[in-house]
Amino acid sequence: MSTTSTTTDWVELADRANDGLDVRLYWNRADGRVKVAVTRVHEGRTAELRVAPEDAMTAFHHPFAYREPAFAVRTTASARG
Repeated sequence: MSTTSTTTDWVELADRANDGLDVRLYWNRADGRVKVAVTRVHEGRTAELRVAPEDAMTAFHHPFAYREPAFAVRTTASARG
């Protein structure tokens, strides 16, 4: 079995949108990791927050309050065409 994670390993568990933000909760079926992705819709920017599985729903509902320096956050800008 390969230890490399592919995009198909990530399963979307929940999503919500309001005030120009799109928040999605993902679980990795290969290794059990959890992440929350927050997209600022009008800017096309996404930040990913890795969270402990037991904190997944708290981070999903309060991603900005939950963010801690110990967690990795990756920001990307999507291309607009």
